[in-house]
Amino acid sequence: MKSFAPLRRARASVAPQCRASDTAGSRDPLEQVAMLAESRTRLNRSRASTVQTGEGIILLGRVFRWLLILLMASAWAAVGVVARAEPAPSQQASAVVTLPEPTGSEAIGVVDLHLVDPSRHDPYLPTRTRELMVSIWYPAADQAAIPLRPWVSEQVSRAYSDGLAKVGLPITGSWTLASSHGRVDAAADSAGGRRPIVLFSPGMGMPRETSTAQAEDLASHGFVVVTISHTYESQATEFPDGRLEKSVLPQVVDAEQVNAQIGQAIQVRVADTRFVLDQLADLSTGVDPDADGHPLPANLAGILDLSKIGMFGHSLGGATAAQVMHDDRRVAAGVDLDGSLLGSVLTDGLDRPFVLIGSAGRERAQDPSWQQFWAADHGPKLEFRLDGSQHLSFSDNQLIVPALAAAGIVPADFAAKVVGTIAPQDSLDLQRVYLRTFFDTTFGRYDDLTKTPATTLLHPGMIPVP
Repeated sequence: MKSFAPLRRARASVAPQCRASDTAGSRDPLEQVAMLAESRTRLNRSRASTVQTGEGIILLGRVFRWLLILLMASAWAAVGVVARAEPAPSQQASAVVTLPEPTGSEAIGVVDLHLVDPSRHDPYLPTRTRELMVSIWYPAADQAAIPLRPWVSEQVSRAYSDGLAKVGLPITGSWTLASSHGRVDAAADSAGGRRPIVLFSPGMGMPRETSTAQAEDLASHGFVVVTISHTYESQATEFPDGRLEKSVLPQVVDAEQVNAQIGQAIQVRVADTRFVLDQLADLSTGVDPDADGHPLPANLAGILDLSKIGMFGHSLGGATAAQVMHDDRRVAAGVDLDGSLLGSVLTDGLDRPFVLIGSAGRERAQDPSWQQFWAADHGPKLEFRLDGSQHLSFSDNQLIVPALAAAGIVPADFAAKVVGTIAPQDSLDLQRVYLRTFFDTTFGRYDDLTKTPATTLLHPGMIPVP
């Protein structure tokens, strides 16, 4: 692929690196993912560099040509409402954090499914069968009377807050998260025909709800988005009966333990995702895969386009997306949001479109795993750097933490430390439009310039890396 020069080179301050030898108990849980990412980088340096040729597929040249055009000229979409804290009048600081409005025109439905894989013993609790919770976000018939799904349930939110308190972060008030924009079990909109599917895997230890802003925005633009919580690795996974399963991963104190933990996690995640793909295939035929017999929303089975499946993920979720693409050809395109890569995809590469989007302190020059993948990859690929961001800017933490800081609930300097200096609205807008444009183009929804947004401009905050 012909390289291209950045429109603007901005100075990127490299975030201080976490050491694997740091005592686990002294780290904030929001920063553990960054430590794990660095350990993955060390793990990647020890892996073989032999490049193997993967299966070849024929890609339509014009599709990726338009991908380049669109990503270089992506719409800088304005979002009217940003996540904000709304202080309540009281002696103690209190806040309600709200999600930005989705930018698409479609109403959004959402269903939570409890999936059980009878073919696998749970790798973290071998006496149990592997079970997962997923959320499916989809274009819905406009049914405003149907209740909205919580952004994060009370139990999961409490687990998040407790994690902050346990590591000594001073929390001087109370806070709650407002609802999402998804209508629970609303009928799917069948008028638009079959819709592309996008899978999502979160960062290590994170529940699927921590990227709700991205998932529901894609759904508002006509995608079916399937988000996955990886049970017993995730900080908290809530099941329909109210059971809350927390992470069973032990605290890790050195690089060898971290690497072993990550190595197991990536294998589990790939197996989880491929199982979810199998369940979607069953669902598309009208089979209800929910372990508790929860009825499927009307018309949902009929809108799934299994010929157009993509995947994105944050941190270890980005590595999961790359390895799933390597192992399962049902996934045709992927995006890694600031995650070091690992697994056989490093030496084999991919032959389908893949995008790397890094924080201010990450690009190929800083991450050997990205260098190795880039050299081995023989499919269409692009790399960008989000100026002013930090590792956790690629999740809903970029909305929550600044809102809590603005309300005085967490220290003012904490937000910049974990989610960077970029304005939350700008960060989210950029991620939303680049994700959407990439998947739109890859799946042929924009096959000529007449279908692109009316106003196109590459925002200087998203810097192409040649």
